[in-house]
Amino acid sequence: MEKILVKDINKIDLKGRVIAFPTDTVYGVGCIIDDEIAINKIYELKHRDYSKPLAVLAPNNNIDKYVKDISKEAHSLMEKYWPGALTIIFNKSSLIPPLVTSNMESVGLRVPNSEIALKVLNQFGLMCTTSINLSGEDSINNIKEIEEKFGDFIDYLVIDEASLSKVASTVVDARSSNLKVLRQGSIVIN
Repeated sequence: MEKILVKDINKIDLKGRVIAFPTDTVYGVGCIIDDEIAINKIYELKHRDYSKPLAVLAPNNNIDKYVKDISKEAHSLMEKYWPGALTIIFNKSSLIPPLVTSNMESVGLRVPNSEIALKVLNQFGLMCTTSINLSGEDSINNIKEIEEKFGDFIDYLVIDEASLSKVASTVVDARSSNLKVLRQGSIVIN
């Protein structure tokens, strides 16, 4: 594992590799969205069942080509809470690989409110991500602990100091105009 500062991300090659970096909620591990080798690495390092999809982080709200049928209600959520701790589930387009979504027709997307995460995303584009932990365990948000537990699996670790809420994002299913909250996080959606 190579420890890096976010200012050095333009010097790394992420093909076939995974990167751990702070978001606005928790430390995450991610890879380029269409990198099958790296996606498999994420599932392996977490001991995650392949039936559980990964989330996708985007650098901005321009997600139209990655999803289908963005409802008026979903647009309102995007405008109000992105960037921020809100993951919105959409019907996906063919540009989102099936491995990312466990062959589901939907995808959870989020634009994080984190300067560090946005720099990573602006450098590499959409990334599939998940919290850094073993599947079913609490998220790890301490760099030393991340190194100890996952140092052999992570290729790059962004070590810039960041402020994390340590609360997972709120998840809303917006595949229809009837919004459904699937997980309540720091953003309260009624």
